[in-house]
Formats: sequence, C-alpha cells, structure tokens
Amino acid sequence: MKKDLFLWMLLAFSMVTFSSCSEDDDNGGGAGTGGTTSCYIINQGSWSYNNASLQVYDINLGTASSPDCNSDIFYTANGELLGDVAQDLLWVGNKLFVTVSNSQKLEILDESGKRVRQYTYTAEGAQPRYMATDGANVYVTNYDGNVYVYNALSGDSITKIYSGSYPEGISYLNGSLFVNNSNWGGYGGGEPSVAVINVASGESKLIKENACNPYAQSVVCGGEVYIIDSGNYADILPAIYRVDVAGEKLVKIADNATLMSTCGEYIYYVNASWNYATNAYDYSALYKMDVATSEKSELLPADKMNGVYSLDVNPATGDIYVGFSPEANDFGTMRVYSPAGEQKGVFEVGYYTSGARFRN
Repeated sequence: MKKDLFLWMLLAFSMVTFSSCSEDDDNGGGAGTGGTTSCYIINQGSWSYNNASLQVYDINLGTASSPDCNSDIFYTANGELLGDVAQDLLWVGNKLFVTVSNSQKLEILDESGKRVRQYTYTAEGAQPRYMATDGANVYVTNYDGNVYVYNALSGDSITKIYSGSYPEGISYLNGSLFVNNSNWGGYGGGEPSVAVINVASGESKLIKENACNPYAQSVVCGGEVYIIDSGNYADILPAIYRVDVAGEKLVKIADNATLMSTCGEYIYYVNASWNYATNAYDYSALYKMDVATSEKSELLPADKMNGVYSLDVNPATGDIYVGFSPEANDFGTMRVYSPAGEQKGVFEVGYYTSGARFRN
C-alpha cells in the first residue's frame, strides 16, 4: 500500500505470523495479455516473505488472472517468484517497469510478464520505490537518494540524478520531475522536501516550506502537481498539498488524505490513517474534488471504505479501482466503481495490493 513506511514497518515487525504463498488458485477468471482492454494489478506481498505478485484484469470480461505468486503472470512467464515487496508498476508502451523494493531490483517485462531486462541496486540503503515517465524515459526513485533514468523503449540505463533524503513519489510535468524526499518520516538524517528537477540540465530546487513527510503519492492534475504529505503521525495529519513552484512552498488543499488518484480535473482521495489512541485505522468517505474550484463531493461513504489499501482511476474510462486488504495477511479484494460510484465488478487480489495500473 502507498502508506507511510514508518507505520508500515511498525506493523510488519509487530505481526506474529506472516502468510506465505497459497498453493490454491480460487479465482476462476483468466485474462488476456495486457491489451487496451486490460490493466495490471500489482500486489506488494507480505514484508520479507517473497510473495509479491502481478495480475492482469480484463476490463471487458471483468475477470482477473491468479493473485497467487506461485501462478501469477510473472511466475508463469519466468519460472521464479517476483520478490519481496513489489512497490510500483509503470506500463509504458508494450513494457512493464516493476520496482521490487526489498529485493533491490527493477524488472522490465513484456506484456505477458516475461523478463526483458533486470537491474539490481547495490549501493548502501538502495531500494527502488516509485516511477514516472515522460514517454521517452522512465524515472525511478531510490532510497539511496537518487532518481535513476532508463530509456522507455530499449530499457537501457541512462544516468542517475541526485534528489534528496529517501525519495518516494514522483511526477513529471513540463520538463521537470517532482520528487517527494520523505526523509524517511523524520528518521533519514536529512530534510523533507519536494525536489523540482529540470530533466535537461539536472538542476534542482528544493521546496521545504510546509514539508513534513512527503510520501508515496504524487499526481499531475489540471496542470499542477499535487502530493500527499503523511505528517508526523501526531499533531501534523496527512493532507494533500499543491506544489507551488513559484512560491517555493506546499499549499494545503485537503485535510485527512492518505491515498489519492486523478482523472481529468478531479482528484479522488480517501483517508486510512492509523489512530494510536484507538489502536485502529480511521477510514473516511471517498471524495472527489474539482481542483479548479476546490469543491468536493462524497462519492462513496466511509462504511464502504473499511480496509481500503489502494486507490486508482482509469484515465480512459474514469472507473475507480479500490483495493482492500484484510487485517490479517490474506488475499485482498479489488472493487471497480463507475465514475458515478456504482459498483461494476469485484475480484480477488494478492497480499497488500498496490493497486491497478493502466497504459501510459
């Protein structure tokens, strides 16, 4: 899930037991090979259990391939498991770029899940995280402080650009990269910021005002970049901010948000924050916000968001993909809603789904 790493680690280490890969495939649906009628589902897997998985969901048929890591599309195509914590998937042209954080690798696959290239990272503290593309190149953030650049067509490694302390979410807009330097939730030894990096020159400016813990979420909407800052898990709550480049500051536009996605001029968001007082998650309704007017409306009530773990919107259709994970390690569920909030489909996903990914 795109949640704060500090909390994720606390929960991971506090678990008494972990689920391993199931030997059974209870999902009867089988989708085709990632055409325009399909999307990919990336499932992180349980921390340190090497059970991440990739699925294909057929949008027209409403069927998904197996969520089980022993029979997912990566294992089927390569005869090996994907790895430990599949963080992000970016679908560019006919290639899939997949970061596997704890396994310290980037997998480049064809649409069937077959490996085309693989890169491993050996620098101290290196863990690949999130990705963005300008169509020509793919940009990958890494906990070693850098953004790694790859040719989107060939998969060749091009260069790396220093960003800051523990970079996470990333967006591309008008020749610049916007990178969330999380500073590992305050434990990274640096400073939290959003780096605005000129791709052509490599020059960057760091936006620090109002930055506390810029984390995984970074989207482009209405010609602006919006991020989620996870706060400090105490008096500074997670919120959505607009990156004001000219003013060199982050401008809050919505409180209480841990997940967001975008379609057109709208941002969709929901809160799934850990409440230390109640020792449980607080879930909000799913909201839709018009970024031009800041007006928001409730799309789905809070009782339908219980257990929400991922949120993505298909830019071609406006359909909303909401991933849910149970309290204990087990397969999750993905629900597909129309732009009006009507449920269109539901299917099983793997452990701790990172969500749905669509062709860029």
